[in-house]
Amino acid sequence: MKGLRMDELSAEVEVLESKLAKTAELTNKISLSLKKLSSSAQQVESAVKPIYSKTQTLTVLSANIDETISAIDRVQQPSDAVSQEEGTIRKGPQKVGLEAYLASLQRVNEGLTMLKKSNLRSSQKSVQQMTGLLKAGSLQLEELFRETLADDSVPVEPLHYLTKELPFPTFEADKTNNLALLHEFLSSTLATASGLQSNATTIYAEVRGPYITSSLSTLALAAINTTRRNGTSSYERGSNGIGMYTNSLEGIFDSEYENIVRLFPSNVWSTVYHGTTEPAMGVFKRTIQDLNTFISRNMGTDMYLAYEIIECVQVCSARLKAKTGEQREFTEALKPIRQTAQGSFNFMLEDLKRQGQVLVVLPIDYTVADITKDTMARLQTLAGYQSSVSGLLVALGDGNWKRPYDPATTNLSTFDVGADGSLLLSHFLLEVVDQLITEIEGKAHAILKKKGTIAVFMTNNVAYIEATIRRSDLGKIMTSTALSKIEKWRKDAVKLYMEAWKECAAYLMDVTYTSKQASQGSKPLSGKEKEGVKEKFKNFNNAFEDLVQKHKSYTFEKEVRTMLAKEIGFVGPLYGRFYDKYKDSISPKHVKYDRQALDTILAQL
Repeated sequence: MKGLRMDELSAEVEVLESKLAKTAELTNKISLSLKKLSSSAQQVESAVKPIYSKTQTLTVLSANIDETISAIDRVQQPSDAVSQEEGTIRKGPQKVGLEAYLASLQRVNEGLTMLKKSNLRSSQKSVQQMTGLLKAGSLQLEELFRETLADDSVPVEPLHYLTKELPFPTFEADKTNNLALLHEFLSSTLATASGLQSNATTIYAEVRGPYITSSLSTLALAAINTTRRNGTSSYERGSNGIGMYTNSLEGIFDSEYENIVRLFPSNVWSTVYHGTTEPAMGVFKRTIQDLNTFISRNMGTDMYLAYEIIECVQVCSARLKAKTGEQREFTEALKPIRQTAQGSFNFMLEDLKRQGQVLVVLPIDYTVADITKDTMARLQTLAGYQSSVSGLLVALGDGNWKRPYDPATTNLSTFDVGADGSLLLSHFLLEVVDQLITEIEGKAHAILKKKGTIAVFMTNNVAYIEATIRRSDLGKIMTSTALSKIEKWRKDAVKLYMEAWKECAAYLMDVTYTSKQASQGSKPLSGKEKEGVKEKFKNFNNAFEDLVQKHKSYTFEKEVRTMLAKEIGFVGPLYGRFYDKYKDSISPKHVKYDRQALDTILAQL
C-alpha cells in the first residue's frame, strides 16, 4: 500500500516538474519578447520624438501664419475703405443724403483709427488718403451747414411782424434737426481727425449776423431820418423810429436765441449769441450815438427823445436779459445818452434863465406870456417820461440839477439806491416853476412898472401855471407840499391885484359904534361930517368906476375872472353898510349907487 502511494506521488511530482519546466520556458520566451518590445519602443521613440517636435513647431508657425493673414486682412480692409468710400464722399451729402454721407465718413474714420494703431509704414499712404477724405468730407459738411443756414437767412421786413404782433421766424423742426446733426459731426472727433477745428459757431455767426443786421437796417436809418423836422417844434413821443427799431431788435434777438438754444450745447450759447448779435448791436450803438449827437445839438426841443430812448431800451433789454441773461451791451449803448439826459435838467433851468434875460416884451393885454406857456408845456412833456426821468434824477441826486452835469465828477458813493424818484421829480418840477415865476415877476416889474398891470399879468400867469398843473399829470406827480406852495404864489398874485380894490374899499371905512352907543341913538351929522361923507362917496365912486372899467378891459380866463369876482365881492357888504348908514343923511345926488345897483355891477365882473 505504501509502495502504491509513493508511486502516485512520484507520478504527480513528475507531472508538476514537467509543467514547471514548461512555465519556465514560457517565462523565458516572455522575457525575451519584453526585451524585444522594449528595444522596439526605444527605436520608435527615437524615431517619433523629432517628428512630434517638428509638428509642434509647424503648428505654432501655422497659427502665426493665420494670424498674420488675418492682420493683413484687417489692414487691407481699412485700406480698401479709401476706394470704397471715396466715391460717396466726393459726391457730397446733397447727392447721397446726409445720413449716408455721415455713415461713410464714420467708416473712414474707423479705418483710419485702425491704421494708426497698426503703425505700419506700408499704411502711411492709406492714412494720408483717409485723412484727406475726412478733411474733404468735413469741408463739404461745413459748406452744407453754411448753405442750410443761408437758405433761411434772407432778410425780413420787421414791421410785418411788429404790426401783426407775430414772433420773428425761427428754423423749422426738420431744418433744426439737420443743422444740429451737422454741428454734432463738426464738433466731434471725426472732424478733429481730419486736422480741422470746428467752425460751426463761427459759420453760424457769419451767416446769421448779416441777416439780423440787414433786416434791421431800414429801421436804423429811419431812426436817424425821423429826427429831421420842420420848424422848431418840440419832439413828440413816438415820432422817432427808435421805438420800432428797439422792439424789432428785441424780437429778432429773442428768436435768434431760440435757434441757438436748439442747435448748440448750453456751454456755447452765450458765445454764439454774442458773436451773432454783435454786428447788429454795433449798428444799434452807432445809431444811439448819432441820435445822442443830434439831441445834444437840439437840447431845447429834443431832450425828450433821450428820455424815450432810455425807456425803450431799458424795457426791451430787461426782457431780453430775463431770457438770455445778457444786458451789458445795452447798458453800454445807453451810456452816452444817459449822460446827455442827466445834463438836460440843468439845461432846462439855465435855458429858462436865458429866456428870461432876453425877454423884452410882454403881452400887451397882460395875459399869459409865451415863456410861461412854453415852460409849462415842457414840464407836461417831461411828466410823460416819468419812468426814465425819475431814474435819472435818482442817479443824479436831489438838487444836483442846479449845477452842470459832469460824469467825470459824479460821485457814485453818494448814489442813494433807496431814493424816491417821484419825490425828486416833484422837487425838480417845483424848482422849475419857482424859477419861471422869478423870471416873469422880474420882467413884469421891469417892463410894466405899474402895480395894477403887474398884478394882472402875474395873476394870469400864476393861475395858468396852477391850472396846467392840476389838469395834467403834473398834479399827480407833485406832492401836496409843492402844490400848496404854488397855491400860495397864486394867492400872492391875487393879493397884489386886490390891493387897488382894498384901497377903494378904504373910502367906505367909518367909525363903528358899539351896540350901547347905537341904542342911545345917533346924533345928526354936522355940516363938516356931511361933507366928509360926500367926499367918501365921491372918492369911492371914482375909484370904483375906474377899477370896474379896467377890470372889464383886462383879459382873464373864465376861471380867473370868476375867482377875482369872488374876491372883489367883499366890497358889496362894506358898501351896503356904508350906504345904509348915510343914505338918509345926505342928498341922493351924492349917492350914485344904491345897494342893488352896486351888487349888480359886482355880479357882472
